[in-house]
Amino acid sequence: MTETLAPLPPEESEWTIGWRIVLGCALGAGAGIVLLFFTFNMFVLPLSQELGVTRGDIGSIQALIVTGALGAIVIGRAVDRLGFKPVYLTCASIVILGQVTSVLFASTLTHMAISIVVLGFFGVGTTAVVLTRPVNAHFTQYRGRALGLMATGVSIFAIVAPLLLEPIIANYGWRGGFLALSGFMALVGIPSVLFVVPASPARTHGAGAPHEPADWSFLKTRDFQLMAASIIAMGLATAGFVGQLSPIIQEEGFDAATGALAVSVFAAGQFVGRLGGGWLLDHFRPQTVALVFTVIPGSGFLLLLLTDQLFWAAILAAAMIGLQQGVELDLFAYFVARRFPIAQYGTIYGALHGFSWIGNATGIIGVGLLHDSLGSYSLAQGLGMAALTLGAILVWAVRLPPLASAPEQLRAG
Repeated sequence: MTETLAPLPPEESEWTIGWRIVLGCALGAGAGIVLLFFTFNMFVLPLSQELGVTRGDIGSIQALIVTGALGAIVIGRAVDRLGFKPVYLTCASIVILGQVTSVLFASTLTHMAISIVVLGFFGVGTTAVVLTRPVNAHFTQYRGRALGLMATGVSIFAIVAPLLLEPIIANYGWRGGFLALSGFMALVGIPSVLFVVPASPARTHGAGAPHEPADWSFLKTRDFQLMAASIIAMGLATAGFVGQLSPIIQEEGFDAATGALAVSVFAAGQFVGRLGGGWLLDHFRPQTVALVFTVIPGSGFLLLLLTDQLFWAAILAAAMIGLQQGVELDLFAYFVARRFPIAQYGTIYGALHGFSWIGNATGIIGVGLLHDSLGSYSLAQGLGMAALTLGAILVWAVRLPPLASAPEQLRAG
């Protein structure tokens, strides 16, 4: 089933200034805290060796980034009230300070735990919770592909960063890697949001009525509850895989360089998922797009589970699972913007993002602990496949308003 909107007149083209919104937000998101999340698997072994702890211990510390669940709710609401630029710039500055502080002073597991708590809470302000707000508010006809293009910023950074970080970590340890990540945000993320994204009306950038009370009635709606349950299941499946990807590949019998390659291939899968998924959302039933891009990654878990010490299988599985991570940002941002008023977008998407961390934290902790207990990642891979299947069923049941009414819903915000 294909869904279309009548084309806009040339003078009203969404891309006239929209390309700058997409580009600036893409670079801001790419250099944001998500980059640490996607590359943290490269820090697992160096951290465990320096601190004298197990992979499960490091996984548990990494899971403290679940403070992003609370941060997403608080920061999402702040975007609706204050606008996205002030929120991004403030949070990015705090994240940079937190990473540099870790480099200078962290020497125990407790120190790293405190660092991750701070980075998790404020790092949300450098993610899609904030940066999809101006994109969704500006675009209607080409919303899907605009979200997809914006999300490719994360994928491009995630493809390149592991290849750059691997020699840095090898020579300077995890501290050098953390410092490099803070540099990405300071030199790319902040200038992009500050100077590339144009000044726009309050409807696009947020900055609503600062004293208007938040409306939390959306929590009781069937569609929000289905989306929340789906994103929890998807996070459960993929977050633990991302957090342990390099060790998983090395356990297959490959070296650290192959592990870094797998991280880059995973990011390439994300790139395809984000760009292709965004385009498909503009042309086909969104629930169908969600189903397809969830079944394929589930097959990736199955491939990884059924093969052993096959280079092509490990790399292909990483790419297939990356597809889901890629389309997830486009998918849920699109669903929220189409289903609910844009004036509440930050609050609602922030709450949904908060729920996602329930699955993320469970997956991150669970995969590491299952490995410590069983000496293998096999059970975790099987559970991941089952969780993705459940997520696909749940998101399939979400009801969206007819596309023809979307512009009116947008402008009402």
